[in-house]
Amino acid sequence: MDNDAKQQDSYPPKVKRDYGISPLWIVPLVTLGLAVWLVIQAINEAGQSVKIYFSDAEGLIAGQTTIRYQGLEVGMVRNITLSEELDNIYVDVDVYPEATKLLGKNTRFWLVKPTASLSGISGLDALVSGNYIAIQPGKEIDDDEPRDVYTALEAAPADLQASQGLNITLESNDLGSVSIGSQILYRKIPIGEVYSYQLSDDGDQVLIKAFIKREFSHIVTSESRFWNVSGIGANIGFKGIDVHFESLSALLVGAIAVDAPDTGEPIEEYTHFKLYPDLKTAGRGIPVTIHLPEENKIAPNGTPIMYRGIEVGQITDLSFNGDRQSVIASAAIQPSFSDLLTTGARFLLEEPKLSLTELDNLSNLITGNYLTLVPGNGDKTRTFKAIRRDDLLKEQKQSVPITLIADDSFGLTAGSSVLYKGLTVGSVSSLSLLEGHVEIKALIDRPYKDLLKSANRFFVTGQATAKLTESGLTVSVPPARQLLTGSVSFISQGKPEKRNQYHLYGNKAQAELATYNQQGTSQLQLFAKELPSISEGSPLLYRNIPVGKISGYSLTREGVIIQAKIENRYRHLIQPQTVFWNRSGVEVNASLSGVNIKAAPLKSLIQGGIAFDVIPGVENKRGKSWLLYADFKHAKNYGREITLSTSENISIGKGTPIRYQGVTVGEVTQLLPDFKHSETDVIARVMPEYVPYITTRGSYFQVITPEVGINGIKNLDTLLSSYIDVKPGSGKAAFHFDLHLKPQKESGTHYTLQSESRDSLEVGTPVLYREMEVGSITNVELGAFADRIIVSIEIDKNYAYLIRENTVFWNVSGVDVSLGLSGAHIKAGTVDSIIRGGVAFAIPESTTLRPVARENQSFYLYPEAKDEWLAWRTPIPKPE
Repeated sequence: MDNDAKQQDSYPPKVKRDYGISPLWIVPLVTLGLAVWLVIQAINEAGQSVKIYFSDAEGLIAGQTTIRYQGLEVGMVRNITLSEELDNIYVDVDVYPEATKLLGKNTRFWLVKPTASLSGISGLDALVSGNYIAIQPGKEIDDDEPRDVYTALEAAPADLQASQGLNITLESNDLGSVSIGSQILYRKIPIGEVYSYQLSDDGDQVLIKAFIKREFSHIVTSESRFWNVSGIGANIGFKGIDVHFESLSALLVGAIAVDAPDTGEPIEEYTHFKLYPDLKTAGRGIPVTIHLPEENKIAPNGTPIMYRGIEVGQITDLSFNGDRQSVIASAAIQPSFSDLLTTGARFLLEEPKLSLTELDNLSNLITGNYLTLVPGNGDKTRTFKAIRRDDLLKEQKQSVPITLIADDSFGLTAGSSVLYKGLTVGSVSSLSLLEGHVEIKALIDRPYKDLLKSANRFFVTGQATAKLTESGLTVSVPPARQLLTGSVSFISQGKPEKRNQYHLYGNKAQAELATYNQQGTSQLQLFAKELPSISEGSPLLYRNIPVGKISGYSLTREGVIIQAKIENRYRHLIQPQTVFWNRSGVEVNASLSGVNIKAAPLKSLIQGGIAFDVIPGVENKRGKSWLLYADFKHAKNYGREITLSTSENISIGKGTPIRYQGVTVGEVTQLLPDFKHSETDVIARVMPEYVPYITTRGSYFQVITPEVGINGIKNLDTLLSSYIDVKPGSGKAAFHFDLHLKPQKESGTHYTLQSESRDSLEVGTPVLYREMEVGSITNVELGAFADRIIVSIEIDKNYAYLIRENTVFWNVSGVDVSLGLSGAHIKAGTVDSIIRGGVAFAIPESTTLRPVARENQSFYLYPEAKDEWLAWRTPIPKPE
C-alpha cells in the first residue's frame, strides 16, 4: 500500500523553453560595435592619399617629413619609392581630412629647405622643424577636381612672390648681372626685388619680372626709367681713372635703379618698362618715342636730334615694335624744348644725297643719319613718326598717300610713275618688305584724288612685252623713262572712297581676272603617278595667266604629292569640276587634218608649269588630292572613275565595256581583290559626257553572261566576252556601286521556312504557286541549334497576298521514285523544277479564308504534298 501511495504522489517534471536573450551575448555585441566604430574613425582620419613625384629624395624622410600649408601641418609622408624608370622618385603622402579640399587640379607642391646664397637666406624655419613639403591650392578651390598624382616644383612658384607688391616687367637685350633676388633701388634704398626672368616669345629680349613693395608703389610712374647698376663702372680720361660701383650687394648679385620724375601717371600691374644698360643710356630728359622709316641707318646710342643747328636731344635706344614690322627709337629731349613736342611736329630723317643734280649731307656717309625736329601746332604728345624729307615736301603739296601690296617689286623704284590712261597722276615714294610681301608707298597728286575709289585695280606697266599670235609677233616697248624705272597703272572703279591698301597685279590680265580685295594664299594638293617636269616655284596657270605657284612635292608609295599655292584672289577659279594637267613644254597633236603645235608660256617652258580649267564629267580627285594628268588630252578624255564591288565569281576583265541600251558608256580598267571583305573591286571609267547620268545613286550594274536553259539561249552576243549593263539612277552623285549577276527587280515580302533537310534547295530556287514562279529562295542556312534547316524566301509584292496564315509549303525538287511489290511509282514536277528545283505552296480547304500572313512569318516546309492540298479550289481575291 505504501509503495503504491508513493507512486501516486510522484509527478513528471515540466520542461519549459526560455525564449529570451542570454546576458552573456552583451559582451560580444559591445565588442563588435566598438570594432566598427574604430574602423569608421580610422577611415575618417585617414584623409586623402596622393602620390608626388620629386627629382630626388634629398631631405625627405618617411614618417617625419610633413606637408604644410601656410605654416600649418596638413599631411605626412608615408612612403618613399624609386620610380620604375629610375629617373626620379615618388612619395606617398596622407593629407589630413580637414585639408583634402586643398587638393585640386591646379594644386602645387614643392620642398622647402634652408638655402643660402649671395642674394640672401631662405627657408630658415626648416632649420628648426626639418625640411617639409609646401602645398599651394589653385585659385578656384571648389571647382578643381582632385588628382591622385602630382609632380613637385623645383622651387616655390614665382606667382607667390609676385603677390608681395606691385608687379612690373623690365625688357632688356640681355640679362647682364641681374639675377633672381636682385634689388630695385631708389636713391640706394631697396624698394623691390627681381623674382623671375624669361625669354620673350620671339626670343629677341629678356623679360625680367620684379615687384615693387606696396609702400613704395607710388614712386614708379609711367615716366619712370630703369637702368642697370650691377658690377663696376670705370671712366678713363685725361683726369685719370674713375672707378665706381653702387654697393657690395649690387656688385655681387646685381641691382637695378629707378628714378621718379615729377610727371607721369600711376601704373597698373605688369606694366612694361625698358631696362637701360646704364644711367647715360637711360637719358635724363623728356622721354619720347619715334617710329623710324625703313633703312634709316640711325645709330642706337647718341644719334643727335637737331633743331636749327642746335642739338636738343639724342637717341637712347632702338627696338622693334610688337610685330617687328618697324623700328622704334627711344629718345630724350631737353626739357627747355618741351613746348615743341606737339602733334603737329615732325622729325625728319636727314640722309645723304648724291646725284647729278643734288649733293647734301655727305658727312652722314661716315657718321650716320640723324633727325631734325620741325615744330608744328597741336596738343602735347610723346609719340612721333619720322619721315624722309622728300615725303615732307610731297605732304606739303597735299598729295594723297596710298599703299600697294605685291608679291614682287616688278623692277619698280622710288620715283616710278603712277599712270591713269597713260597720264602721270602720281609717283612711287618707297618700297619695303612686309611679311614676305612688297609694300609700295605711292602718292597721288591732289587734283586726281577723285580717281581713287573702293575697287581700284592697280597693275604693273612700263615693261617691254612680246606676244606671239596667229598674225605674227607683237612687241610693245614703253617710253625710255618708264622702261628704266617701271610704272604703275590702274583702273578706277567702285564707290567714291579711298581704301588704305590695294593689291598690285603683275599685269592687266591678272587684275581683270582676280576677285577684288582677297588677300593671302590657299594650299592645293595634287597627286600624280610620277613627277612632271616642274620644280619649286613653277607657275600655276589658268588659261595661261599665272595665278599661283608650286611650293613643293614629296614622294609616296602610290606616286608623288605636289603642293601648290593659289592666291586667294583667284581661289574662285577652283570649281568642283576643275581639272589639272601638266602644261610644260610643247604639245603636238597630229591628225589627218594636219598638225597642231601649242607651246606653253616661256616661263613654263623653262621651269615647267601646271594648268587647270573646268572640264565637266572628268575624274579630278583622289581622296583629298586633285589628280594631275599628263597633258590636256588625257585630262579631257579620262572621265570619272567608279568602283563596282561583288562577292560572286565574275567572268570579266580589263577592257570589259559598260553599256546602256547597247551604247558603250565606259569600260573596266582594273580588278582588285578585297581579301578583308571577301569581295572583288572592279575599277571602271565612265566617259565624261555620260558621268552626270551614270554616276548617280540608284544606278544598277549587272554582268550580262550567256544563259542556257530549257527555254532557249539568252544573251548569245556574250558567248565570246561578257559586258556590264547599267540602268541609270536618279539620286545624288555616287561612285561606289554593287555589281550584280541578276537583273534588278523590286524588293518582295520575306518569309521563313523550316525543313528537316536541305534536299536540293539553294539560293535562287524558285517558289511556285500552281507551277507559276512567284518568288525565290534568298538564303539557306543551318538553324541556331543545328536541328533544322532555315530557308529564307522572297515573294514578289504582286503575289504576297497569296501567303495566308494557314499556307502550307512543300518541296517539289527533283524526281521522287518509289519501288514496291506492285512496281515502280515515279512522281516528278515540271522539267524546270527537275533542273532548278522548287518550293510550292497552297492553302488547305477551309470554311473561311484566313488573313494574309505577316512578313517574316515562319512556316514548316513539308518534304512532299498531300493529295488534298493539290485538290483545293478556294478563290483568293487580289487586293486593289
